[in-house]
Amino acid sequence: MGLEDVEQDRLNNGAERKKITVLYVDQAVAFGGSVVVIGCLVEAIDKMCYRTLMVGEMDAAILQHHIKDYAEIFIIQRLFSYALWAKTTKCISRIPGSLLRKLALYTLSAIRGLANMAYGASLVRLILKERVDIVHVNNGISNLAPVIAAALLRRKCIVHFHGMEIPGRIPRLFIHKVSRFIAVSEYLKKCMVENHIPEDRITVMHNPVRFETVQQCTKERVRHRYGILPGQRVFGIVGRIVRWKGHIEFLKAANIVLRAMPDAKVLIVGDFSDGDIEYQALITRMVEESEFSDRIIMSGYVKDVEAMYSIMDVCVHTSIEPEPFGLVITEAMAQGVPVVASNRGAPSEIISEGVDGFLIDPTASQTVASVIISLLSDESLRQRIVEKGRQRIRREFQISNYAQAMEEVYLEILDRSYSSKNVSGQHDS
Repeated sequence: MGLEDVEQDRLNNGAERKKITVLYVDQAVAFGGSVVVIGCLVEAIDKMCYRTLMVGEMDAAILQHHIKDYAEIFIIQRLFSYALWAKTTKCISRIPGSLLRKLALYTLSAIRGLANMAYGASLVRLILKERVDIVHVNNGISNLAPVIAAALLRRKCIVHFHGMEIPGRIPRLFIHKVSRFIAVSEYLKKCMVENHIPEDRITVMHNPVRFETVQQCTKERVRHRYGILPGQRVFGIVGRIVRWKGHIEFLKAANIVLRAMPDAKVLIVGDFSDGDIEYQALITRMVEESEFSDRIIMSGYVKDVEAMYSIMDVCVHTSIEPEPFGLVITEAMAQGVPVVASNRGAPSEIISEGVDGFLIDPTASQTVASVIISLLSDESLRQRIVEKGRQRIRREFQISNYAQAMEEVYLEILDRSYSSKNVSGQHDS
């Protein structure tokens, strides 16, 4: 029986079936791809069968922009956020002596647990009040409070991994309480299994992507805003400016391209969201000291990222650590922008080398630059890559397919009738 049978069963019973209530819990304090994915899901999920709620910690306006009215939003913030945890643990890592470091880390963990008890209590109250059936944790098992809340209240729990993490001692105690783990790529699934996540409870679901047409007048307005003249070629990088995303490597390649192509300009789209002051200073200095600084544009955070893709001739992805998925890759391809992507991690699941994009070693600046120059210089090559890229996105990364696959997971863990047929572009393990 599939979702159609579930609806028919409701009609046969002569009364409206109670909707399944899903609570999405996100711990990000700044914008990232995981929020985009949940936004796509709540937009496409069957509203006749599901009621969706969202708990977030970031700025309400940003969250509202991406979730819109597809889910009811609750802002509940922790006193000790994951960003603060990252900062303090980085400081602890500099303490001399392993014993002192361990002691400091255990003390900090205890402080964080006490500080965030109010957050956990708020989640429990919300789950009870809204009669939540499924708690969908959006940031891996390190986002432990909703996992514990679901376990205490005997609710089904899904943990969605958008990046790699090694579960700590306490999170490992709750792995058996999770009904299903979602991995955004086969690469990430492999890493999760290596870190003792049960393989038989992992479902691989590639992130979906929206197809949104950007009007020509919008493109012209954005080009004018950033001083891009007719005929100038634009290549850029999109995403949070953090060390592992490889902005240093991108800028090294960009300088080579700018030297070879006097009519080219660079777009760096994204902000410094993780509080790494040293890295922020380094990137800012590299831009300011470049001999081509007048042709490098740093836009900061932009809500309408589709408009930024629409003015690019090439999108570059240079993650120096293995990429769990790479949402910017599929977003750019959907907007008709050829992509040059890091060969580390999951991008090889999205791109076929030389067919619908290019895979590169992000540290090989000259090679990266050469590929960018080839795409900027060769219109026929660029158009061939664009068309093949769009075909692949339409075939494998549709939002409707993604939502249907997730609905089947929800029905399965609730032990209700569901369709087990494969959905195009999704892989059930």
